[in-house]
Amino acid sequence: MPASPRPLGALLVALLLAPPAARAQTPAVPGVYFPEWYDAEAREHDAAPQQLRLINYFFTRATVTNAVGDPTGLKGVSLGPLGELAGSRVYVGKTGPGTWVEQRWIPVVELTPNFMDGRAAFRAQFEIDYVWGRAANTVQPNEGGGLNADQVNVQTKNVNVALYPWKDPDLLTVLLGTQPLYDNPLDPTRSSLFDITRTGYKLAFAGTDATGAQLFSRRWGRSRLGWFPLQGAQPDKATADDPRLKFVWLAMADQAVEVAPGTWMGGSLWYLRDDSKGDAYAYEGLVRSGPSSGGLSSFTGTQPFAIDRPSGWVGWAGLNAHHNVDFRTGPLAATGFVMFNGGRFASNKPDTTLNRRVDVRGLSADAELLWNHGPTVNDVATLEAVYTSGDGDPTDGTYRGAFTLNYYGLPGAVWFNHRMLLLFPFTSTVNNYTGAVTDLSNQGAGLEALLATAAWDAVPSVLNLKVGLGHARSVARPPAYAGSVTPRGRVIGTEVNAEVRYTVRYLMTLGLHGAYLVRGDWFDGETSTVTQNPFALFTTFTWYAF
Repeated sequence: MPASPRPLGALLVALLLAPPAARAQTPAVPGVYFPEWYDAEAREHDAAPQQLRLINYFFTRATVTNAVGDPTGLKGVSLGPLGELAGSRVYVGKTGPGTWVEQRWIPVVELTPNFMDGRAAFRAQFEIDYVWGRAANTVQPNEGGGLNADQVNVQTKNVNVALYPWKDPDLLTVLLGTQPLYDNPLDPTRSSLFDITRTGYKLAFAGTDATGAQLFSRRWGRSRLGWFPLQGAQPDKATADDPRLKFVWLAMADQAVEVAPGTWMGGSLWYLRDDSKGDAYAYEGLVRSGPSSGGLSSFTGTQPFAIDRPSGWVGWAGLNAHHNVDFRTGPLAATGFVMFNGGRFASNKPDTTLNRRVDVRGLSADAELLWNHGPTVNDVATLEAVYTSGDGDPTDGTYRGAFTLNYYGLPGAVWFNHRMLLLFPFTSTVNNYTGAVTDLSNQGAGLEALLATAAWDAVPSVLNLKVGLGHARSVARPPAYAGSVTPRGRVIGTEVNAEVRYTVRYLMTLGLHGAYLVRGDWFDGETSTVTQNPFALFTTFTWYAF
């Protein structure tokens, strides 16, 4: 490539060739300040754009708690609500406090070859999780912290290609492959986790990874079209010798527009079709998925339908809005959503003794106010209200609760921004994701919750102190626990918590987090697992490096 002309010579040539009117204007480069201007504006010594980048996320958490899980089949992983006798079977107070340390490493590799001229990028993201001291010299996900290690534990999170037909991702991004599946229209490869968890539906309906295709654009606000084959099965192989795959697939359309500076309003239409007849798996060979799976429901906190081998559909229609969530236009912010889900599942078992059909209809709503009361963005007080409709009779032919992807994933939806540690699971976690409520539907009984927090940077951008208070109850009265004649109440519990976060260096933090949950009459009749009020103390170390 020929050498570029020196900037000063090029400037003089441009001025000499310019028309007189142009020469009379104030020059773009003031003569006496030329050295300062040149240092700030010259680009000839800039580093070449990187073709290969590595981003690292490292996290470790130590836990002391009297809520101790005993997973059924899932070694090293505890999921699901407190008081559940199946699934992770979380004992509270029966055996005394438990202690453990868990660790996570997520590397993200991004390749943008120069010869693609900015039209494509490849990304691969993996995950290695384990509890210290658990397992060695074998092959198992979520294991490998034992002596010698020597463990094969690499979990695929994302492997995808992003195509930019016009070089500008804002005009159109085509994302193909295994990628984040979220319930908002933001491109996950170009948006921060802060924006993703604060906007749309806050990952309460969909928050996981899946393989498929998505289109993103910011040409007219924020737009997303997505299609994902979530799971596949051969439901007619045994009965009709039909080897064809039948799928659970999801289509999503979202649009958000900025109606005022920092104020966005959005709408969503999603459609899920399930032709797997209950034969698809959320954990291959062990935990089946779908609305009839009691095994999956006990891990994720949903309500299984009383139906055999179902096939059917669910649709969602939602509205969401958020204002000034980054506090750029003032100290007050707000977010919220309303979501309706409806559908129908029919049984494919001719001699079934359960419902031949189950209709689905449910309503969910969330509203949150935020106040930036200090000089940093970490000086924030919040107040949030949550509502989901409930079903008082889970055995009849109508399900009246929220329907999330927790019916298909392990988990399939994680509500990330509630700031609770026990009432809802502490989301800074690796292998243990348990709490009183782990799905927006609250095991089908519905949810009414009020959450308040206040955080303050005692040392600006270095030391943050936070306190929180949360209360939750069900909308419908839940049925008695299996084997118990004691009726249950609607009050789930009240949590108080406190957290301290210290920023060691940029993107490196240490944390101390504690919570106590006063359990309500929701747990009446549960004498074998929840015998005390839950408490937990966590220490965390987080480091993002790139």
